[in-house]
Amino acid sequence: MKYVLSLLCALLLTEAIELPVARLCGVKGRDLLFVVLANVMTNPAVNVLYAAATVFTKLPTVAVLAALESAAVVAEWIVYRYATGAKRPFLVSLVCNAASFGAGLLLNLLY
Repeated sequence: MKYVLSLLCALLLTEAIELPVARLCGVKGRDLLFVVLANVMTNPAVNVLYAAATVFTKLPTVAVLAALESAAVVAEWIVYRYATGAKRPFLVSLVCNAASFGAGLLLNLLY
């Protein structure tokens, strides 16, 4: 149960960061729902796969994290490209993910 709560907190933090950033990037109205849905799709997957990779493999954690975050950027870009009116969907995905990743790093450093 503790791990599920941790995943939920990570998702809520991601939404709290990425929704305003997406809005600043020009995503409007109903298109913001796709930001939420893209994060629901990618955030838990990244967190679970990262935890599994760090426990069950000897891969460098930085490499695992880079690969998973890159995959999330691409997956969200595809959602934004085909489901929203975002003018630069890849840039929106990259900026949103960088902002939430940075916030997560900062929180981990503080706690």
